[in-house]
This record gives sequence, C-alpha cells and structure tokens, in this order.
Amino acid sequence: MRILLPLAAALLAAGTAAAAAQPQIPATVYGSVTIDGQPAPTGTEVRAFIGSTDCTQAAPGERLAFREGQATAYVVTVLHESQRPGCGRTGAVITFTVDGRPALQSVAWEPGPIRLDLSLGSPTVIPLPTATPTLPGAASPTARPAPTGPPPTDDVALPGTLVPSPPDVRAAGDPRSGGSGAPLWPWLAGALLVLAAGAAAAVVALRRRRD
Repeated sequence: MRILLPLAAALLAAGTAAAAAQPQIPATVYGSVTIDGQPAPTGTEVRAFIGSTDCTQAAPGERLAFREGQATAYVVTVLHESQRPGCGRTGAVITFTVDGRPALQSVAWEPGPIRLDLSLGSPTVIPLPTATPTLPGAASPTARPAPTGPPPTDDVALPGTLVPSPPDVRAAGDPRSGGSGAPLWPWLAGALLVLAAGAAAAVVALRRRRD
C-alpha cells in the first residue's frame, strides 16, 4: 500500500503534465479578400501575424486565395503559442497581410472558426455569397388560386347512409291535412286509441255492477 499510493500520485502528475503540454486548438480565420474595391485575383496570398511573428500554419505559397463567384475567398489557420512560440493566445490581436501589404482589418485570437472579410487599399469589402441549400428533386412551392363561386355544401350522401325522406307537404284544403300542411293521421290514431280505452273501461264497470 505504501508503494501504490506514491506510484498513483506520480502517474497522475505525469498525465496532467502531458495533457498541459498538448497543443491547443488553433484559430481558423476565413472570409473574403478585396483589393481596391474589387475581388482579389486568384492566387493572392493572405498571411496572419501576432506582433512580428508569422503564425500562419501553411507555408508560404500554400493555401492561396481563390475566386468564389463575385468574391475571393481565403482561409488562414493561426497557430496557438503552444504550437509556435509568440503566436495565438487569448486577447492577442491578429493582423494580416495581403500579398505582403497590411490589410485594414484585425481580429482577436480565439480557438475555432472566425469570420472576417479583409480589404486592401479601400475599406470596401465584397462578402462571400451565402449559399441556399436545396434538396435534390424538391419542387418549389406554388401558390394555389383562391376558390371562387359559392362555397360547397355538406349535403353529400355517402354509400350506406340513411337519407331522411322529404316532409309530406300537403296542399291546403286536403281532407287528410289540417289546412296548414301538417298531416292529421297521428292525431286521429291517438283519438281512436283513447276512445277504445274508454269504451273498454265502461264495459268492465257495467259487468262489475251486474255481478
């Protein structure tokens, strides 16, 4: 146990030191480069400096700017100080040269991607075009014309649906109607039933009296 504890502590310290010695993530600056209000020609070289130190990862003559539509695009990887002494660290300012001449823009170093449009001579910049992704084979939506004419009704009979028969409209003066169009047969049937029930009750009462 006395041997294992110091050995574990030594391994932990060694691992911490190795992790601290690993190079940090560099900054990747990208955007457009414009010279005197015009897109820079393909092959224009952009390099990044912190102070007087050239911190561009690519060697001179590599990763040159290229024309992209109506603008010229560049990408520069700016190293961290753990990769090259005197280079990137939090708060350090990155300056740029375009074909050896200082650009008008600068930016603070930070790990990861940084968008920055550069210009030389005139402050006017021509930004990179923004791509609009579209799915292959997808049709563009078309506007449908507004419906015209009277709105549709709901009196549609589906197969197997019971459809009520139209009301029995009778003409005024029909002897089977009350003159208002409503049939009298239900009323007559009810009256006959009441009379029959009354007659049956009277017969039963007379029989009881005779007995």
